[in-house]
Amino acid sequence: MAEELQKVHLYYDDINKIRVIESHVLKETEDLKDTCKDYDTKIQDFGKLINSLLEVLKELGDNVEKKKMAAIGSMNLLKSISKERESEQAKLQAEINDKTMILEQLDSEYDALQILEATQMETIEYLTQIR
Repeated sequence: MAEELQKVHLYYDDINKIRVIESHVLKETEDLKDTCKDYDTKIQDFGKLINSLLEVLKELGDNVEKKKMAAIGSMNLLKSISKERESEQAKLQAEINDKTMILEQLDSEYDALQILEATQMETIEYLTQIR
């Protein structure tokens, strides 16, 4: 009778229940089902891990971008300060040049006044001797 049932693809299992598939195929199918569930769980865990990794990487990327912008701002500030110092230096150099020119003019005027004073003193001495 078991052979007649097998011809129509019916089988007895270990507890003598009639099945549509053979017991070893059923066991393999159940093992495959369990393996697939394990694989699916592992894939979901892997997906969660990847998502958390992507979040961490995004945070790091945002942090790097902030630091990069801060560094660019600092560089621009430094360049601005450098240009201000150069401008101040040029202004002070121009002021030094002006003061040097005025000093030279005053030196020339002083020399001329000393010569005039010497001449006037000679004239005064000459006039006092004549008297």
